[in-house]
Formats: sequence, structure tokens, C-alpha cells
Amino acid sequence: MPAIAVLGAQWGDESKGKLAHLLSEGADLSVRFNGGTNAGHTVVVNGEEIRFHLLPAGSLWNCTAVLGNGMVIDPFALAAELKLLEEKGHRPEIYISTAAHLLLPYHRIVERLSGVGKGLGTTGRGIGLAYRDKAERTGLRAGDLLSPRRFRERLEQKLQREQEIWGESKELQQIGPRKLADEVLQVFEPLRERIMETAQLLNRALDRGKRVIFEGAQGALLDIDFGTYPYVTSSSTTIGGIGVGAGVSPRRVERIIGVVKAYTTRVGEGPFPTEEPGEIGTRLREQGREFGATTGRPRRCGWLDLVALKYSMMINGFTELALMKLDVLSGLSQIRVATHYRRGGKLLEDFPSGAEALAECEPVYEELPGWKEEIGECRHLNELPPPAQAYIAFIEERLGVPISLISVGPEAEANIPRSSLFAESPKFR
Repeated sequence: MPAIAVLGAQWGDESKGKLAHLLSEGADLSVRFNGGTNAGHTVVVNGEEIRFHLLPAGSLWNCTAVLGNGMVIDPFALAAELKLLEEKGHRPEIYISTAAHLLLPYHRIVERLSGVGKGLGTTGRGIGLAYRDKAERTGLRAGDLLSPRRFRERLEQKLQREQEIWGESKELQQIGPRKLADEVLQVFEPLRERIMETAQLLNRALDRGKRVIFEGAQGALLDIDFGTYPYVTSSSTTIGGIGVGAGVSPRRVERIIGVVKAYTTRVGEGPFPTEEPGEIGTRLREQGREFGATTGRPRRCGWLDLVALKYSMMINGFTELALMKLDVLSGLSQIRVATHYRRGGKLLEDFPSGAEALAECEPVYEELPGWKEEIGECRHLNELPPPAQAYIAFIEERLGVPISLISVGPEAEANIPRSSLFAESPKFR
């Protein structure tokens, strides 16, 4: 299978990193196509957690890592991430799109000064400001680094403009364009030969039948266009993001895997119909270790929402699902699943992506029997308790798409494969 997409089907944090890491074993290229340091993908290797923010999770294997044009890249965060991997014995081959935008220290300062993102629950990393510069056509791109003189000139102009607008900010005024330019150029010096037209690299690789893993950040319900606006991220998180963020037609992606937790979580603000703020939500958070990999913030937790998942499937065209963290539900006597919404006395089957409309929706649940047994050691479907098997069958029947992988723990080997795509990997043997 030359091209496989791993996409979040909910509000992010679905354990995409674990899946992308597994699929990247034996792959030729592993690709990030959206977002920046607001992403946090966690991989557990030999009991040790490794957290990625910019590099694709496949970087732990001997495959080429590609940072696509749809990303905003913090040079200092990238250098720190590469250094961390090197200390652990990993030196991934990396290519960076000439069109990927740079996220620089003044973006975080201006985000704080302007109040952009206030009340939206953003990570405060300056992501939205970097994408704003991209839309305004005033941003600096990785390709600018190939001409140090041009980079210095553009950085000085950009910084001068921000300092004029925010003249009262001592923190912003203290940033010297020459010093910042020197620091960025120094960080990128070992990578300058790796800055290239990655869209051509990827399409040529696919032409030759190479295996490419596209690793999405965040989730479909946070998409800038299709998410619960304005409580969304600043990039395209869906299958369409591969086209705009990597320069590869989505038609070339043969398997589109929607990654979904066995329950639902959300970080930050925004409507969340199935949220359980009480005992159940606390239990799910503690059992699932639901704290943001990027911010450390506790995630809001609740029951599985099939209305939202149907919407996510519609805009992504998932060929299959990976059901993650099923083990977290062990010990519950009853499990609830939202199959419809009720708004203003009307029963709804469709997901309203607008935040105001969604906030007015109440979930309509079906209750399924839970199970007491721990399932972390299960490696085949028939080893699961009958209620767990029934839960999986219920989701498949209601969504009309197969679940090809069931994750029963954070470890790389804690999975139940239901597709040859996964069974071929040594991790599943």
C-alpha cells in the first residue's frame, strides 16, 4: 500500500502517534502536513515515552521524515527534537518544504499582546499568528533560509513592523533582528541542504511505488473549515490537508485510517455534547492518562459520540478505523454511546459544526453492557470479553466501516490487529 493516511477522527489526542509509529516500520517516508508545536504525538518504546511535536512519529524507524508546506516550524523546537532523538540513538533523514512557514519568538509575544486565541483554549505557541502571517503574505518560509541575505532583510522588515505596532512591549522591542537571524541560520545550517520542494519528492516516491505514511495532527473536529469554529486549530486537519499541506492529491492515498478513542476527549474550550464533568469524566481522565502531550492540560472526557464520528467520516472518507484505548473502559458496568442529538425538541442525526448550534445539542444515548476484565494482554478478538466484542460490533454496524485495529494499551505491542495491513508488522506477531 504505497500511501496511507493516519487522521484524527475526533478533537485530537486520539493516539495517532502510536499508530503512525507502527505503520512507519518498513515505510519509505513519514510525512507531517499540518500544524506545528501545538501537536503532541506520544510513542511508547520499551516502556519509555517519546513525545513528538514537529517530526512525524515514524522518525524512530529508518524512514525519511518530511515536514510539508502546510506546517509552521519553530526552528529551535525542531533542533531540540532532533537532539533528543540523537541522544536516544536515532538520526532520521529529514526534508523540509521550502514553502513551510517559520514560527519565530515574536509570534508567541504578539499572540499574547493581541489576545488572539483568548477564550479559545489555544496552546499559546503562536501557531495562529504564524498562519495569519501566511495568509497576509508577510510570513517567512524555510526557503528564505537558502538566501541568508534575503532572510535577514525580510526578518528585519517583519520584526520592525511588529515592533511599530506593539511599541509598548519591552519584550518585543528587545528582540534584535540581527541576533535572531544569526540564531535561526545557525540552527538550520545542518539542515539547509534538506530544504527542498518536498511535493516533488513525495509524488516521485509514490510514482516509484514507495510506501508513504501521512500523519495528521489534531483531529477532524478541529479543522479550520470543518471544525467547531471558532474553537478550532489554524490548519487543515482532514484528508484535504494532504493536498494543501503536502502537495499530494488525496486520490493517491489508498487507505485512510480514522483514529478514534473508545470514548471522547477534548482539550480547551468549545462545545462537547457527550462531556462527563463528574465521576465518569474523572475516571476516564485518570485511567486514560488524559493530559495534553504539548501543554499538560487535563483533557475533558466523555462518552463516544457517533454523530460526530459520522460527520468526520463524511468529510474524510475513512476506509477503516483504528479504535484506541479500549482498555480504559474496563471496569465500567454500563457504557453509553451517543447515537443522536436533540436540539430544540427535534431529534438530529447530523452534526452541526458551528459552535453555537452544537452547544445547544443534547446527546441521545444507547446503553451497552460493560465488562470488568482487564484486557491489556489480549491479542486476538476472541480473547476480549463478550461485552467488549459487542461494543466493537456496535460501532462498526452504526458507522458502516470496519475497525482494522484495536488498541488495548499504550505499549507498541498492545494491539489486536484485524487487517493484514497490521498483521504483516513484526509488532503484531
